[in-house]
Amino acid sequence: MLEKDSKTIAKESLKTKKARKKLKKQMDEVEKKMTPEALKEKIAEIHRWIARHAHQRVVLKDKNISLFDGNQNAASLSQKIRKIAKNLQSDMQSWPQSTENSNLEKLNQIFIKKQISDSTSV
Repeated sequence: MLEKDSKTIAKESLKTKKARKKLKKQMDEVEKKMTPEALKEKIAEIHRWIARHAHQRVVLKDKNISLFDGNQNAASLSQKIRKIAKNLQSDMQSWPQSTENSNLEKLNQIFIKKQISDSTSV
C-alpha cells in the first residue's frame, strides 16, 4: 500500500492569490472578445495586410527550392580557415617530394605545433 506523504503544501500567499485572480480576469476578458464576428473581422484584416504587401512577395513558382542543395551554394570560408589553408599549402609546397608517410608525419607535426600555439594563446 502507498503511504501518504507527511509533507503538506504551503498555502498560497495573498500576493499569489491576487495575481491569479488578475490573470483569470484578463483571460476571461480576452475570451469574451473572441466572437465569430471578431474572427471574421481579423480574417479580413489579415487578407488586407497580405494584399497590401503582395508587391514584396517572392514568386516561388519561378524558384527551385530544396532543403539541401548538395553544397552547390556552400558558405564561403572564414578568414581564419583561409589563413590556415594558405599556411598549410605554403608549408606543403616547401616540402621535398618524398614518400607519402614522411609528408603525413610533417603534416602531423604542423598540426601539433598549431594546437600548442593555439592553447598557449588562449
